[in-house]
Amino acid sequence: MSATQLNRIAAMVALVEGAHSTVGRTALMKLCYFLQVVRRVPLGYAFSLYSYGPFDSDVMSDLQTAEGLNALRSETLMYSGGYGYSISPGPQASQLKKYSQSFIQKYAKEIGWVVTTFGRYTATDLELLSTISLVSIRESTLTNAAIAQRVSVIKPHFSMSQIQQKVEWLDSQSLLRKGEL
Repeated sequence: MSATQLNRIAAMVALVEGAHSTVGRTALMKLCYFLQVVRRVPLGYAFSLYSYGPFDSDVMSDLQTAEGLNALRSETLMYSGGYGYSISPGPQASQLKKYSQSFIQKYAKEIGWVVTTFGRYTATDLELLSTISLVSIRESTLTNAAIAQRVSVIKPHFSMSQIQQKVEWLDSQSLLRKGEL
């Protein structure tokens, strides 16, 4: 396993440990997105727009590796409309973080910021927030209204008022057009 992959898995463990709500696969993907793109932690992912917002299959691969190492555990949850996942620290979480201790210490502030800022949101909220973020970075000359309009085309299952509310919140936090893809 490369040092980069070990650092990425340690960052995932730290994000899951610090989150204020249940973290599933979609939420973990978006937390990694915000950590890398907005806070510029060098995780080495290549996020692109996908069905549920920014996505990189390497995040899922790293999650599988983390599960194999017992650093993270995933539990399948059944709902009336389908299923989801609950990711929690595994019995080897602390041990794995020790291997990447210098990386985790170096980026502790950024990890804490992501958890504090986004760790309480649902996967659906994170899908919308991260999509808005990605659009605002890719098309940095758009006004907030134009960002909302573009996102409404990409994510028609969200109402315009939901999108506008999240655009305004991201702008109030100085998070629009901030980050690097």
